[in-house]
Amino acid sequence: MVSTATRIRTSLVIGAAAGAIIAAATMAPDDRAFHASRGTVSSTDGLQVSVRLATRRILRGAQQQNLVVAITAPTLPIDRSPGRPPLSLAIVIDRSGSMHGAPIENAKAAALSMLRQLDSRDAFAVVTYSSRSEVVLPIQRASDPNKAAARAAIETIDDDGGTCVSCGLDTGAAEIARSPIGGGLRRMLLISDGQANEGVYDRDELAELAARQAAGGVSISTVGVGLEFDETTMRRLAEVGRGNYYFVEDTVALSAMFGRELGTLSQTAASEVRLFVRELPGVHVVAAYGYPMTRSADSVVVPVADLRAGETRKVVLRVDIAAPATGQLDLVDAEVAWCWVADGTAAIARAIASVDVVDDPAAVTASVDRPALQAVEQALSARALEDAAAAYDRGGMPAAREVLERRSQAVRASAPNLDQGTVDELEAASGRALDGFARDPEQAKKATSVTAHELAR
Repeated sequence: MVSTATRIRTSLVIGAAAGAIIAAATMAPDDRAFHASRGTVSSTDGLQVSVRLATRRILRGAQQQNLVVAITAPTLPIDRSPGRPPLSLAIVIDRSGSMHGAPIENAKAAALSMLRQLDSRDAFAVVTYSSRSEVVLPIQRASDPNKAAARAAIETIDDDGGTCVSCGLDTGAAEIARSPIGGGLRRMLLISDGQANEGVYDRDELAELAARQAAGGVSISTVGVGLEFDETTMRRLAEVGRGNYYFVEDTVALSAMFGRELGTLSQTAASEVRLFVRELPGVHVVAAYGYPMTRSADSVVVPVADLRAGETRKVVLRVDIAAPATGQLDLVDAEVAWCWVADGTAAIARAIASVDVVDDPAAVTASVDRPALQAVEQALSARALEDAAAAYDRGGMPAAREVLERRSQAVRASAPNLDQGTVDELEAASGRALDGFARDPEQAKKATSVTAHELAR
């Protein structure tokens, strides 16, 4: 049953201050709050949606701006039982020939570590893939006898063959579909140390496959291991799959990463989160920073990762705006849809965003919304990190440095309207990337991709 949506007309915050470059991003998943001041809607279940520009006013005329959508789950799901939701989990492990030796042994140890943290509320499956996929352990409840059998089965995994990522995705999703648990969370954890070279290996087709599985209720987190995997593909699978993206340079770190992933799952309050944005006259959504974006018949659709209790996720949209006259201008009709994990109830929250159009540049400058601008600058920095990695591939260190130095200059220009912690964070991200490209470019591209993924959210 869908909750009654709350709908209000809100005055937005858009970033058009005198020539400042504005862009957007979700705060990295460190749970710092996005303090909304205007344009906030609360659903009847307590989830808040804020849709804002970086200033409350813009100048008349055609322009490009950045629109920040912040989605915050309640600290405790209202009227729902506390505690970790039941989990249907498929651990999908690359066992191709490149995993020989310590990598496959560490992957097995990580799977065993995850297994120890599950209990009888949960169900799990273990799937491997190389040139084809294999169900090492079909999905079953995580009872003590089943976990004991699983330990023996996991020890039999060995390495051989190519890398058919699509085989692993298909088989993992099929196992989750047979879960004996109704409701709760459905998650696939995909591990790879290489590039897809068998089955479906086109990046766009793999993303379409993951998106279809996510639309069916299975969120996909991806783990890139070592320095040979395709970070662009693995990150994209996590983004369209509404999951998390990780990089571990050494498989020794897999157990700790699995622990973090399970800890994240244990706090999840809302799943299957989707943002629908209907453009109002004079407004066109160009892109979503760090998110995949598709168009339906009447809306732009952006998949959003699961929300933990009290967590904020942000989506920053680049929009073209035609503002021919002064006065209030409606921008978008935004709707967030999700399911509460505790009981599977569907819910929505909705808001119409607007901005004041003026002729006075000083009035625009005075209307800067600092939290929204902060989110925009984080998103722009995420994009710059991606661009720097691409620039390094084309032109080496000088090209990457040029991209990141431009971004640092923009951050410093916005610094009077940002808190010092954000300025330091963004400067440090650029500095780490430059140091990494100078020291170990392949490692830097992987690490930079993870940082960009986090900054964009």
